[in-house]
Amino acid sequence: MGMIDTLLKANSSSILRRVDSWANRYWLVNPLTRVPIAEPARYLALAANVRNEIYPEIDHFENMCNAAIDRDWLDDIALHTQVVIKKSPLCYAHGRVLYSALSSWLRTHSANSATDRITVLETGTARGFSALCMAKAMNDQQRAGTILTFDVLPHTIPMYWNCIDDGDGQKTRAELLQPWNKLVENYIVFHQGDTRISLPKVRCSRIHFAFLDGAHTYDDVMFEFMQVAPFQLAGDVIVYDDYNHIQFPGLVRAVDEICAHQGYDRIDIHAHKDRGYVVATKR
Repeated sequence: MGMIDTLLKANSSSILRRVDSWANRYWLVNPLTRVPIAEPARYLALAANVRNEIYPEIDHFENMCNAAIDRDWLDDIALHTQVVIKKSPLCYAHGRVLYSALSSWLRTHSANSATDRITVLETGTARGFSALCMAKAMNDQQRAGTILTFDVLPHTIPMYWNCIDDGDGQKTRAELLQPWNKLVENYIVFHQGDTRISLPKVRCSRIHFAFLDGAHTYDDVMFEFMQVAPFQLAGDVIVYDDYNHIQFPGLVRAVDEICAHQGYDRIDIHAHKDRGYVVATKR
């Protein structure tokens, strides 16, 4: 019987690996762009414009949390991970929201010992901007922990990222984030895969803080929430990006239901009319 169990487990693991490989195959060969989209000068010009944007509600949230990310640091990393060619206005204010919200949580939930670690979960890694903003919050507060971040995009496959670094040729995400490697090594674990396959595999006793920024359909947002909520206690936080009734009605419906019926208080923040965030705290 022991031998049969061993064979079944081996076959099951082999099947899961093949399913993961099949599901991820599209994302292994330049899924964002086949060639560089623009010269570095264009990215620099875009960065200069967005850097000067003022967001009063974000300023207010930082003041309320008594925590604000270093803006030079933020602008530098955004140049490599958030300044892209796209139709909608550039905005990376979610980095400020995440840093302030997590810093506030860390200050109000002191560590019981030097080895006391927190777990942060993120969906929608993209180029790694938001994970690094949260890692900086943990580092600045001198707290130990792990950020588990999930995306369909690979971490170790060279590709074009639609960013200023494309002028240097294809890079892996690991290479793209090399200037911030100390934060990466100390805090971040990258997972590739569809969250519907990957998240149920996570085994955490608690998820203290989460940033759910994966697929924006109603079903996907609710699915990701149900993978996180059972592992949260009162005071733990989930942050949602892209709260926009016009562009993402499914996400808005899901977040509204979660906050109305699943025991989460909310703070709504807007960078501008098309870019909103919800910071949800478990009661």
